Amino acid sequence: MRSKFYKLAIFLLVISFFPFLIFISKRETPPEKVNIPQHKTQTVEKFILKSTGKNRWQLVSPKAKFVGKNVIDLDKPVLTLFQKTEITIEAEKARFFRDRGYIYLKQVKLKGVNFEAYSPEGVYSLKNQTFKTEKGCKVTYNGINSSEGKVCTLDLKYQRAIISGGIRTTIREELK
Repeated sequence: MRSKFYKLAIFLLVISFFPFLIFISKRETPPEKVNIPQHKTQTVEKFILKSTGKNRWQLVSPKAKFVGKNVIDLDKPVLTLFQKTEITIEAEKARFFRDRGYIYLKQVKLKGVNFEAYSPEGVYSLKNQTFKTEKGCKVTYNGINSSEGKVCTLDLKYQRAIISGGIRTTIREELK
């Protein structure tokens, strides 16, 4: 009878080690990567961005939306360039690429002391201080003379316009 109890005790002891052996033999794997959605956009009210250095400018918008690390969507932005004379660029919508240093603008109006320019869309380079469009533009000089064409490059640093493709120019005398 004793030998039966010993055999039973040994059998129960062996059986009790199985879960422990299985638990020890299992290697824990790291948890699977969980994709946590990150907020990729951030909206800022009354957005103002100023430059420092040689080319001074100020970008103001009532609403700015950060789409990515270096991309900002702007509603009704106003870009003011501080040069010999102050130049403002107004648009309905814009997309500012901070890393590349340019702004893509829609429904653009440029104003300087001696000129005004209009275009449905275009790109302004902060580094080169040029506005380029291939959607057509109209430039008015001193409120009297005007030129329009399909492709325009406005060099705002030197205040000159290069217009090509379907050019139409109106020259009037200024009445004294």
